[in-house]
Amino acid sequence: MSTPSMSEISFDAPWLGGRSAAPSCLPSGLVKKFGSRVFSIAKHITQSDEDAENVWVETFLEIYSTWEEGPEEELWLRIVTVAVREAFSNLRKRVAVPHAAEGPNFCEDVVIRELSVWEDDYPQRYSKDQMTIVLESGLRSLEPMARTVFVLRDIEQIPVEFIARIVNRSVPAVEVCLLRARLELRETLAPHMRQHL
Repeated sequence: MSTPSMSEISFDAPWLGGRSAAPSCLPSGLVKKFGSRVFSIAKHITQSDEDAENVWVETFLEIYSTWEEGPEEELWLRIVTVAVREAFSNLRKRVAVPHAAEGPNFCEDVVIRELSVWEDDYPQRYSKDQMTIVLESGLRSLEPMARTVFVLRDIEQIPVEFIARIVNRSVPAVEVCLLRARLELRETLAPHMRQHL
């Protein structure tokens, strides 16, 4: 996906509003290593560059303020958890989006329809830029939680068990949400990929 890269931005950046730089005990490459991925996740969830920047800042400020040494995978999951929470917080400020842990329904109304057959040559018919535009449009059409689960699982490759912890739902509920997101995305993309009979 073509989201602006923020991986080169340091914590001394002027747009942080005068907040202090990261403590020296942290790995110097933390923002460089995870920054662009955090921004990408936030951008996909919020659909806003400004909100994604806010999420990026708040995520790393929280990680830096609660820094604990540990395995990189655990650190990444902590970062993602904070980023998703912050992204939904920003989203709720703009639109009425229920909290991940609220409400009885969590992507549970899956309707499986007849699936279109896609041509095998669609990668040859579309440039990388065209495919990116089509995919981003499809992602925008998803409900925020379905979009979040899809991005975390199918783009970031985070296991479903960890996603369930991040969004505070059961593993089966996350699996249903992921199925719904995939089916809706497939339906959105179908006109571009459908076999011409």
